[in-house]
Amino acid sequence: MIIQRASKRIFRAGRGCHRRGVATVEMAFLLPLLVTLLFGTVEVGWMLKQSQSLNHVSREVARVASIGAPCAQIHSRVAEVSPGLDVEQLTCSLQFRAWDQDTGMWGEWMTLTDNGAENAASTGDQIRVQLQYVHSLAAGRLMAGVLDASEDNTLTLNAAIVSMRE
Repeated sequence: MIIQRASKRIFRAGRGCHRRGVATVEMAFLLPLLVTLLFGTVEVGWMLKQSQSLNHVSREVARVASIGAPCAQIHSRVAEVSPGLDVEQLTCSLQFRAWDQDTGMWGEWMTLTDNGAENAASTGDQIRVQLQYVHSLAAGRLMAGVLDASEDNTLTLNAAIVSMRE
């Protein structure tokens, strides 16, 4: 009986002895992966939010352009409806093209101008709004390689929409 108890203690002590430090080694292997997944999830979520905001801005700007607003009013609308976006990092390009009755095709895209009262697009012309937003990575260099960012840890998000001039 005494020998049996002693052998159980030796067996337990020996088994526990070989398991010391295993959790630390496992954590050392898994922690970088878990941190990368955490920061990657946050970064991609932030980019999706900004992308949705950029699409919202492009729809609002196209709506204002399609009713004939002058270019200055269109560009001021960009700043008004950009929630959560740094307007300094936002570039807006406005173009239009007309339907050519003779060829039955759309003409070339031209830069949208105005006469001070309304833009140069005629009723039925297409107006294209293109937005580019420079997104700075929150996780910096940690996610730059994964997301194929530029040297300065930024990505360019794009949104474009075409509407008909009313």
